[in-house]
Amino acid sequence: MNYYEKVMIIDPNVDDSAAEDTVGKIREVITKQGGEVLKTENWGRRKLAYELNKHQKGNYIFLLFKAPPAAISELERLCKVTDQVIKFMVVKLTKKKQIEAALSASRSGAKEAVKQSREKTEEAGQPEPAAEEKKDV
Repeated sequence: MNYYEKVMIIDPNVDDSAAEDTVGKIREVITKQGGEVLKTENWGRRKLAYELNKHQKGNYIFLLFKAPPAAISELERLCKVTDQVIKFMVVKLTKKKQIEAALSASRSGAKEAVKQSREKTEEAGQPEPAAEEKKDV
């Protein structure tokens, strides 16, 4: 079985229980095809970079799972016919470092690590590195 990451953007106008039902259907397809869901994260409602299907916001959902390659086609078919799913993407994780990073890191944990790093830099009195300036010669 291969490891995969899936990010979905769900219609922000549906309530949380309907969004959870949609995620539940996706999880069910993965398990029926012989896969295993390792992590599910709700990244919340966010502004989209550009308008999709007349939506300017979307509810982002992240899934990390193991599944046989045949399960991906069924998963994509389900996402295409589900009205609540605005956009989705499935990425196969091939390197061991990618898999370990996906399993260990969470979105909020990464933000917290960056915040702590900045605080330590400020406490030590070290200036933040400046961007290089181009000089005309």
